[in-house]
Amino acid sequence: MPVDPKLKGYLRRSGLVIAVAMVAVVGWTGYQLWSSWHNVERVPFETESARSNLPTTTTIGAALEGANDPIVGGDPVLTPDGPDGAAAQAVNESLNAFLVIGSDQKDQTTPSRRADVILLFLLPNNDAAPILVSIPRDLYILNPCTGSKSRVNVNLNGCGARVTGPEQLAIALEDYTGITIDHFAVFSFDGFKNIIDRVGGVNICVDYPVQDLKVDPVALNLPAGCSVAQGDQALAWIRSRHTKQYLNGAWSSIPGVNDLTRNQRQQDVIIQALAELKQFTTVTEFTGVVEELSHDFAIDDGMSLTEAVSFAWNLRSLDTSTIVRPVLEVADYVDPSGAYVLIPTKSFRDVLVATDPDAADLFADSAS
Repeated sequence: MPVDPKLKGYLRRSGLVIAVAMVAVVGWTGYQLWSSWHNVERVPFETESARSNLPTTTTIGAALEGANDPIVGGDPVLTPDGPDGAAAQAVNESLNAFLVIGSDQKDQTTPSRRADVILLFLLPNNDAAPILVSIPRDLYILNPCTGSKSRVNVNLNGCGARVTGPEQLAIALEDYTGITIDHFAVFSFDGFKNIIDRVGGVNICVDYPVQDLKVDPVALNLPAGCSVAQGDQALAWIRSRHTKQYLNGAWSSIPGVNDLTRNQRQQDVIIQALAELKQFTTVTEFTGVVEELSHDFAIDDGMSLTEAVSFAWNLRSLDTSTIVRPVLEVADYVDPSGAYVLIPTKSFRDVLVATDPDAADLFADSAS
């Protein structure tokens, strides 16, 4: 049966209108994403070249062999020609390593800056499970700027004009872990709160009411049982160092709360937030998130728009229950200045492999 020419013309015009509309939507979405992306602060990040600008010389994985050494004062500067220089180097092609930093200040030029949250997210390129490792901020390891040991969180200050804070922190962690860090993101406290609010909050369960009046900027105050905590309370929960619970008619300190407790809380909250990414089903929704949060975080200048979109989209399909969560083995120590710190009692590699034997593939054979 022949089709009416007028109907044919109508269908052609309708198809053309739909096609133009689709191109316009895709183009507008792309423009929004591009515009939002360029509002994000980009920080120079090239650890290999940054090493040559340091006044000391260290190598990736240099701390692995001496991880059990209890002598933490008067450390010699590590050199590629020394005995530690033969320590394991990371197999760069075997995984993507992301350094996630939480700080009260996003600006990488701010003096006296400290990293309050330090996480390594390791995504193997094969079918192996992803790995999430918290680095205690009081971990006492080699500072590549000074050549002596310090708390790891002070590395975020950088090394003068030579090396940015994220670069120095990454170098310190590369020396300690034997893993090459590919990318980083640093979030301000406001950024963290906004992310939690954007995903609708996270579930926090406690046996008794808890509080910590010393947390800034908003004190911790959660009821007994499980509740959906919004950004302010989620931030207070992961930052609390003096958590108290209301028990038997009085507030008392919860025994055993320390940096490792905070690390566990941080991971729990972040994994919940990752699980909530599944609610964003289109690139347009993702664009809105980037636009909302673009002033709350900074990333390395080596991450392209395509990489960022691909990474975020892949995280949506991640089964968070498969994430391996090794806990670093540390011991309390008082450093020569009288500061209370944590020293590693087992190498980073040994901790990972003990938790997940497949993690041995992330290191060169020379590490075994």
